Amino acid sequence: MIIEQWRRNQAKLRQAGRIAVEEARCAGAPAYYHDPREGGVVRELPDGSRHLVEFINGEDVVVREIGPRL
Repeated sequence: MIIEQWRRNQAKLRQAGRIAVEEARCAGAPAYYHDPREGGVVRELPDGSRHLVEFINGEDVVVREIGPRL
């Protein structure tokens, strides 16, 4: 049942994520989200740069730089 609801609302969930990233950018704060295409957690900075990160001892550590969202 939950999976069915998620499938029906995928577009709304994605839109909510895009709005949250844009609000973080406007506030001058990084946004963090999971992107399975990139293989983990992405940190997107207000300037649009993006990094795949891992968390080690409570700190985010850049694994690699990734390109802008398309």
